Amino acid sequence: MHFAPIRPDMTARLTTVSQKMLSVAIGSRDPQSPVCQAVIHHLNTPGLRVRSQIALHAAACVGVDIQSALAIGACCELLHNASLIHDDLQDRDHLRRGMQAVWSKFGDDVALCAGDLLLSAAYAALAEVTDVAAIPRLIAQTHAAVAQTIQGQSSPAMPPHAESDRIAAYQAMAAAKSGPLLSLPFGLVFSFCNRPDLVATSARAVSAFSIAYQITDDLADIETDARTASGAAANIVIVLETSSARDRAAAKITADQMARARLADALAIAADLPDGTAAILSDLAQRITDKLDGYQ
Repeated sequence: MHFAPIRPDMTARLTTVSQKMLSVAIGSRDPQSPVCQAVIHHLNTPGLRVRSQIALHAAACVGVDIQSALAIGACCELLHNASLIHDDLQDRDHLRRGMQAVWSKFGDDVALCAGDLLLSAAYAALAEVTDVAAIPRLIAQTHAAVAQTIQGQSSPAMPPHAESDRIAAYQAMAAAKSGPLLSLPFGLVFSFCNRPDLVATSARAVSAFSIAYQITDDLADIETDARTASGAAANIVIVLETSSARDRAAAKITADQMARARLADALAIAADLPDGTAAILSDLAQRITDKLDGYQ
């Protein structure tokens, strides 16, 4: 699923984030080396930088200085892009953002190393935050998000039990796969401010949002996923179909209702965040609602 830019007024700062990502990742290394060429190739199609937009917006709301906000934004984007390179390698997807995936263009070994380089660079980006005392908190928060994401990626298939068990397992898997890295921009900003209470609140809000996001993705991908065993096993529509007497149309309706319920949960939880902080999450929730409306 792809969104149009959320905050067009952030264009200049997002360009700075992109430049910082390349600078930290490549540094003084030979830019012509295969791994550096793979990183440059991947980052040349930057996507929407949703995570850095979240970081910059949240930082502005709570008064974090711009240097620290840019460092946090770069960290989150580097981690996200490392995960994309590794995901494409694992799933054998040949395209990423309309271009050849790194593994497809440079081979498996280079892709693995390129993803690792971006992962390492994410921690280096945090060295540029202005409050040195906050760096240990930020590193710990980053590691926790990476560890949760890895756990989500390696989760077993749906359990062959009752429908309620399978739905619960699906939601836990969806939240674990995308929630930690999507909530990290909020988490790092609030960790910088030494507000663990807000870190926990934002994580719960984004966890619910991530489930809705994944369900909406599944609704869009149902026909494609139905043709592969791995896709079918993880698509909520097929989970609902195979767990009950529902036909596909009824399963889609139930999935739609689940997505809207999780969006409502996300916004209700986010209401406890500082004024204005959750506005970007509300914007994303509205875009998902528009997608769901379009599927009907």
